[in-house]
Amino acid sequence: MNSREVLAKVPLFAETLDEAELDALAASARRVEFDRAATLMHEGDHDDSMLVIVSGTVNVSVAASPQTVATLGEGDMVGEMSLLTGAPRSATVTAVRPVVALEVTKADVEPLLVMSPSLFERFAAVVESRRADLDRVYGPSFADMYLSSQAHLVGSMRAFFGR
Repeated sequence: MNSREVLAKVPLFAETLDEAELDALAASARRVEFDRAATLMHEGDHDDSMLVIVSGTVNVSVAASPQTVATLGEGDMVGEMSLLTGAPRSATVTAVRPVVALEVTKADVEPLLVMSPSLFERFAAVVESRRADLDRVYGPSFADMYLSSQAHLVGSMRAFFGR
C-alpha cells in the first residue's frame, strides 16, 4: 500500500482533505521504521509530528496509569494533537513488534493550511467528532486538557501555525 492509500484511510485526512491536498500530503509524508520495544513517542515531549501505523502494533501508556491504555495497529494514528497544536505528547508509545509508519510533520501540513485556511476548522471538526476515540485512547481527562471546545482547538492550531 502506498502513502496516498494509507493516508486516505485515516479519518483525520480522509474527512478533511480533497484529492489534491491528499496527494500533496502523501508526497511529503515519510516512511519510518521502529524495532520491537522501541519508543516512538515519550509522554511530555514537545514535537510537531504524528504517525500513521502502516504495520505492526504499539502500546500507548501514560504515567498516571500502570497499565497500557490502548493497543493500536494498522491504520491507527498517534500524535495528532502535537501535529495540530504543538501540545506536548500526552502518552508514551512503544512498539510491541516492529512498526512501519508514515510520519506527517508540521512542515508537511503547513503548505496545505496556507493554501486553504478553512482546513483549520475542518481539522478541528474531525478531531472534535472523534472525542470519544481520544477518550478511549488517552483517558477522559484528555478532552478537558486539550479540547475544551472546537473554537479553542482552532485557536490553538492557528497560533501554532502562526496564522
